[in-house]
Amino acid sequence: MPPPPQPTASSSSLMPPPPPPRLRPTMSQPQQPQTAPVGRYPPRPNPGSSLRPPPSAAASLRVPPSSRPTSNSLAPVKLIAQPSNSSKRAVLEPGYSPLDWAALTSNPKNNLRGANLPPTLVKVTPSMLKVQNGRKGRDAWTSYQGKVYNITPYVPFHPGGKGELLRGAGKDSAKLFMEVHPWVNWDAILGECLVGILVSENDGAAENALDAMD
Repeated sequence: MPPPPQPTASSSSLMPPPPPPRLRPTMSQPQQPQTAPVGRYPPRPNPGSSLRPPPSAAASLRVPPSSRPTSNSLAPVKLIAQPSNSSKRAVLEPGYSPLDWAALTSNPKNNLRGANLPPTLVKVTPSMLKVQNGRKGRDAWTSYQGKVYNITPYVPFHPGGKGELLRGAGKDSAKLFMEVHPWVNWDAILGECLVGILVSENDGAAENALDAMD
């Protein structure tokens, strides 16, 4: 039996090399999450992180920007006050102006206090004042700050009219006067019309008793 043929150099160079040994893959252990050590603050978040804090309450209460006002909305609103009835001026007759009243009061011959009155001041009680209401031919008296005045001569000179002035006839006019024209000087206008002093009913009765004894 003939021996097997020996491999030649040409045939041995055509054989592929043996494959390299395969390595067995090793099992990778799962990574444990990093925990902060006990007693320390958690790590600060990354500034570049996409997680942002929720909007604050103050930011949600901001007023949205309004549209720019037009020039018409900036114009001031004109308020026209309606004059009250008490501020209306009456039409005075010729010869009854404030200058005419000043000339009348400056003449001492003009008795503006009223007829049948003594030259001295009279003590007027509330009941006496109530009777002098300007009706049935009586003079109209009124009181102001404890003094009694005869307002009948001033009726045609009153800028507010006769009816407005006689509202205080027979009673105290201080409240009414202060509501209508508190800046007016009462005594400068009606000083020559002063009748007397307002007293209580008891003081008036005592005065009458003393007069009866005399």
